[in-house]
Amino acid sequence: MAVGEEQRHLPSRSELLRLFLAEKHDPAPFYRALAERSVAELAFDVDGALVLDLGCGSGAFSRALDAAGARAVAVDVDLAELAASPHPPRRTAVADARRLPFPDAAFDGVVCSNVLEHTPAAAALFDEIERVLRPGGWAWVSWTNWYSPWGGHEIVPLHYLGPRLGLAVWRRLKGEPRKNVPFVGLWPTYVGRTLAMVRARPGLRLLDALPRYYPSQRWIVKVPVLREVATWNCLLLLERTSTTTPAR
Repeated sequence: MAVGEEQRHLPSRSELLRLFLAEKHDPAPFYRALAERSVAELAFDVDGALVLDLGCGSGAFSRALDAAGARAVAVDVDLAELAASPHPPRRTAVADARRLPFPDAAFDGVVCSNVLEHTPAAAALFDEIERVLRPGGWAWVSWTNWYSPWGGHEIVPLHYLGPRLGLAVWRRLKGEPRKNVPFVGLWPTYVGRTLAMVRARPGLRLLDALPRYYPSQRWIVKVPVLREVATWNCLLLLERTSTTTPAR
Protein backbone atom coordinates (compact mmCIF):
# COMPACT_ATOMS: atom_id res chain seq x y z
CA MET A 1 0.00 0.00 0.00
CA ALA A 2 1.35 3.43 -0.89
CA VAL A 3 2.16 5.92 1.85
CA GLY A 4 -0.46 8.35 0.59
CA GLU A 5 -3.13 5.65 0.70
CA GLU A 6 -2.19 4.75 4.28
CA GLN A 7 -2.49 8.38 5.33
CA ARG A 8 -5.93 8.74 3.80
CA HIS A 9 -7.17 5.94 6.02
CA LEU A 10 -5.87 7.47 9.25
CA PRO A 11 -8.64 8.47 11.68
CA SER A 12 -9.25 12.22 11.79
CA ARG A 13 -9.15 14.18 15.04
CA SER A 14 -12.92 14.64 14.89
CA GLU A 15 -13.34 10.88 14.51
CA LEU A 16 -11.04 10.32 17.49
CA LEU A 17 -13.19 12.68 19.56
CA ARG A 18 -16.33 10.80 18.57
CA LEU A 19 -14.77 7.47 19.50
CA PHE A 20 -13.45 8.91 22.77
CA LEU A 21 -16.94 9.98 23.81
CA ALA A 22 -18.02 6.34 23.43
CA GLU A 23 -14.87 4.93 25.09
CA LYS A 24 -16.50 3.93 28.39
CA HIS A 25 -18.96 1.68 26.61
CA ASP A 26 -16.86 0.55 23.64
CA PRO A 27 -13.14 1.20 24.25
CA ALA A 28 -11.53 -0.93 21.52
CA PRO A 29 -12.30 1.31 18.49
CA PHE A 30 -10.97 4.42 20.23
CA TYR A 31 -7.68 2.85 21.36
CA ARG A 32 -7.13 1.21 17.97
CA ALA A 33 -7.68 4.49 16.11
CA LEU A 34 -5.57 6.45 18.61
CA ALA A 35 -2.67 4.00 18.28
CA GLU A 36 -2.80 4.04 14.47
CA ARG A 37 -2.72 7.82 14.31
CA SER A 38 -0.06 8.15 17.02
CA VAL A 39 2.30 5.69 15.30
CA ALA A 40 1.76 7.39 11.93
CA GLU A 41 2.74 10.73 13.51
CA LEU A 42 5.80 9.47 15.41
CA ALA A 43 8.85 11.68 15.00
CA PHE A 44 11.07 8.58 14.98
CA ASP A 45 11.78 5.95 12.30
CA VAL A 46 10.33 2.66 13.52
CA ASP A 47 10.99 0.53 10.41
CA GLY A 48 13.04 -2.43 11.63
CA ALA A 49 13.35 -1.01 15.17
CA LEU A 50 12.88 -3.08 18.31
CA VAL A 51 10.28 -1.10 20.27
CA LEU A 52 8.95 -1.71 23.76
CA ASP A 53 5.22 -1.06 24.18
CA LEU A 54 5.33 -0.39 27.91
CA GLY A 55 1.97 -0.87 29.64
CA CYS A 56 0.44 -2.20 26.43
CA GLY A 57 -3.15 -2.74 27.63
CA SER A 58 -5.05 -4.34 24.75
CA GLY A 59 -1.97 -4.24 22.52
CA ALA A 60 -3.27 -1.63 20.07
CA PHE A 61 0.06 0.20 19.93
CA SER A 62 2.02 -3.02 19.39
CA ARG A 63 -0.17 -3.97 16.44
CA ALA A 64 0.15 -0.48 14.94
CA LEU A 65 3.93 -0.52 15.42
CA ASP A 66 4.25 -3.94 13.79
CA ALA A 67 2.15 -2.73 10.87
CA ALA A 68 4.58 0.19 10.47
CA GLY A 69 7.54 -2.19 10.23
CA ALA A 70 8.73 -2.24 13.85
CA ARG A 71 9.30 -5.31 16.00
CA ALA A 72 7.13 -4.45 18.99
CA VAL A 73 7.35 -6.16 22.38
CA ALA A 74 4.11 -5.74 24.34
CA VAL A 75 4.49 -5.62 28.13
CA ASP A 76 1.85 -5.22 30.81
CA VAL A 77 1.51 -6.17 34.45
CA ASP A 78 -1.81 -7.86 33.63
CA LEU A 79 -2.26 -9.44 30.22
CA ALA A 80 -5.93 -10.34 30.67
CA GLU A 81 -6.89 -7.84 27.98
CA LEU A 82 -4.32 -9.27 25.59
CA ALA A 83 -5.50 -12.80 26.25
CA ALA A 84 -9.04 -11.75 25.37
CA SER A 85 -7.99 -9.97 22.17
CA PRO A 86 -8.86 -11.74 18.91
CA HIS A 87 -5.58 -10.43 17.43
CA PRO A 88 -2.96 -10.29 20.23
CA PRO A 89 0.53 -8.93 19.52
CA ARG A 90 3.16 -11.43 18.45
CA ARG A 91 5.65 -10.70 21.26
CA THR A 92 4.31 -10.33 24.80
CA ALA A 93 5.56 -10.42 28.38
CA VAL A 94 4.07 -9.98 31.83
CA ALA A 95 6.06 -7.51 33.91
CA ASP A 96 5.83 -4.54 36.23
CA ALA A 97 6.86 -1.36 34.39
CA ARG A 98 9.06 -0.48 37.37
CA ARG A 99 11.15 -3.66 37.02
CA LEU A 100 11.41 -5.01 33.50
CA PRO A 101 12.86 -8.43 32.58
CA PHE A 102 15.10 -7.08 29.82
CA PRO A 103 18.84 -6.40 29.69
CA ASP A 104 20.30 -2.91 29.61
CA ALA A 105 20.22 -1.08 26.25
CA ALA A 106 17.92 -3.71 24.74
CA PHE A 107 15.55 -1.45 22.78
CA ASP A 108 15.73 1.12 20.02
CA GLY A 109 12.57 2.84 21.25
CA VAL A 110 9.93 2.83 23.99
CA VAL A 111 6.29 3.77 23.63
CA CYS A 112 4.46 4.37 26.92
CA SER A 113 0.90 5.57 26.39
CA ASN A 114 -1.24 6.61 29.36
CA VAL A 115 0.63 4.51 31.91
CA LEU A 116 2.39 7.11 34.05
CA GLU A 117 -0.78 8.09 35.93
CA HIS A 118 -1.41 4.44 36.78
CA THR A 119 1.90 3.79 38.54
CA PRO A 120 2.60 4.86 42.14
CA ALA A 121 6.27 5.53 41.37
CA ALA A 122 6.79 7.60 38.22
CA ALA A 123 10.53 7.92 38.90
CA ALA A 124 10.94 4.12 38.86
CA LEU A 125 9.18 3.93 35.49
CA PHE A 126 11.58 6.48 34.01
CA ASP A 127 14.48 4.55 35.58
CA GLU A 128 13.49 1.51 33.55
CA ILE A 129 12.87 3.45 30.34
CA GLU A 130 16.34 4.91 30.69
CA ARG A 131 17.91 1.54 31.48
CA VAL A 132 16.45 -0.51 28.62
CA LEU A 133 17.08 2.09 25.90
CA ARG A 134 20.28 1.93 23.89
CA PRO A 135 22.31 5.16 23.66
CA GLY A 136 20.65 7.27 20.99
CA GLY A 137 17.37 5.42 21.45
CA TRP A 138 14.10 7.29 21.87
CA ALA A 139 11.05 7.27 24.13
CA TRP A 140 7.51 8.50 23.51
CA VAL A 141 5.78 8.97 26.87
CA SER A 142 2.22 10.25 27.19
CA TRP A 143 -0.07 10.55 30.19
CA THR A 144 -3.25 12.26 31.39
CA ASN A 145 -2.22 14.96 33.85
CA TRP A 146 -4.40 15.25 36.95
CA TYR A 147 -5.97 18.67 36.45
CA SER A 148 -6.82 18.13 32.80
CA PRO A 149 -10.54 17.66 32.03
CA TRP A 150 -10.13 13.86 32.07
CA GLY A 151 -7.46 13.69 34.79
CA GLY A 152 -9.67 12.14 37.45
CA HIS A 153 -10.92 9.41 35.12
CA GLU A 154 -13.94 7.90 36.89
CA ILE A 155 -14.50 10.78 39.33
CA VAL A 156 -14.50 13.60 36.73
CA PRO A 157 -15.26 16.49 37.35
CA LEU A 158 -14.89 16.11 41.12
CA HIS A 159 -11.14 15.59 40.71
CA TYR A 160 -10.87 19.39 40.63
CA LEU A 161 -11.53 19.24 44.37
CA GLY A 162 -8.29 17.30 44.73
CA PRO A 163 -7.76 13.52 44.75
CA ARG A 164 -8.79 12.90 48.36
CA LEU A 165 -11.69 15.31 48.72
CA GLY A 166 -12.90 14.60 45.20
CA LEU A 167 -12.95 10.86 45.89
CA ALA A 168 -14.72 11.34 49.22
CA VAL A 169 -17.44 13.47 47.62
CA TRP A 170 -17.83 11.00 44.74
CA ARG A 171 -18.28 8.10 47.16
CA ARG A 172 -20.86 10.03 49.12
CA LEU A 173 -22.84 10.95 46.00
CA LYS A 174 -22.39 7.92 43.74
CA GLY A 175 -20.66 5.13 45.65
CA GLU A 176 -17.39 3.43 44.79
CA PRO A 177 -15.81 4.23 41.39
CA ARG A 178 -15.83 1.19 39.10
CA LYS A 179 -12.07 1.46 38.44
CA ASN A 180 -9.11 3.87 38.52
CA VAL A 181 -9.67 4.76 42.16
CA PRO A 182 -7.26 7.52 43.26
CA PHE A 183 -4.24 6.08 45.12
CA VAL A 184 -5.30 2.54 44.12
CA GLY A 185 -5.24 2.44 40.33
CA LEU A 186 -4.68 6.14 39.64
CA TRP A 187 -2.09 8.55 41.01
CA PRO A 188 -2.15 12.33 40.52
CA THR A 189 0.58 13.20 38.01
CA TYR A 190 1.49 16.77 37.14
CA VAL A 191 3.16 18.31 34.09
CA GLY A 192 5.55 20.63 35.93
CA ARG A 193 6.82 17.98 38.36
CA THR A 194 7.27 15.41 35.61
CA LEU A 195 9.20 17.84 33.42
CA ALA A 196 11.49 18.70 36.34
CA MET A 197 12.05 15.00 37.06
CA VAL A 198 12.99 14.22 33.48
CA ARG A 199 15.25 17.26 33.07
CA ALA A 200 17.18 16.23 36.19
CA ARG A 201 18.15 12.89 34.58
CA PRO A 202 21.51 12.99 32.79
CA GLY A 203 20.63 9.72 31.02
CA LEU A 204 17.60 11.19 29.25
CA ARG A 205 17.41 14.25 27.03
CA LEU A 206 14.06 16.00 26.68
CA LEU A 207 13.56 16.64 22.97
CA ASP A 208 10.05 18.04 23.14
CA ALA A 209 7.02 18.43 25.40
CA LEU A 210 3.61 19.10 23.88
CA PRO A 211 -0.13 18.48 24.18
CA ARG A 212 -0.70 15.09 22.59
CA TYR A 213 -4.00 15.89 20.90
CA TYR A 214 -3.12 19.38 19.62
CA PRO A 215 0.68 19.34 19.20
CA SER A 216 0.83 22.68 17.37
CA GLN A 217 -0.03 24.37 20.70
CA ARG A 218 3.15 23.23 22.45
CA TRP A 219 3.52 26.71 23.99
CA ILE A 220 0.89 25.67 26.55
CA VAL A 221 3.37 23.28 28.18
CA LYS A 222 5.71 26.22 28.88
CA VAL A 223 3.14 28.10 30.97
CA PRO A 224 2.92 27.03 34.64
CA VAL A 225 -0.59 26.46 36.00
CA LEU A 226 -2.18 26.75 32.54
CA ARG A 227 -0.38 23.61 31.36
CA GLU A 228 -1.81 21.58 34.24
CA VAL A 229 -5.35 22.28 33.00
CA ALA A 230 -5.08 22.90 29.27
CA THR A 231 -2.63 20.22 28.15
CA TRP A 232 -5.26 17.47 28.60
CA ASN A 233 -2.74 14.74 27.75
CA CYS A 234 0.96 15.56 27.94
CA LEU A 235 3.47 14.00 25.55
CA LEU A 236 7.23 13.86 26.11
CA LEU A 237 9.75 12.94 23.41
CA LEU A 238 13.00 11.72 24.95
CA GLU A 239 16.41 10.57 23.78
CA ARG A 240 18.74 8.23 25.64
CA THR A 241 22.15 9.82 26.18
CA SER A 242 25.43 7.93 26.54
CA THR A 243 25.48 8.56 30.31
CA THR A 244 25.86 5.47 32.52
CA THR A 245 22.68 3.42 32.98
CA PRO A 246 21.09 3.80 36.45
CA ALA A 247 21.61 0.95 38.91
CA ARG A 248 18.63 -1.32 39.52
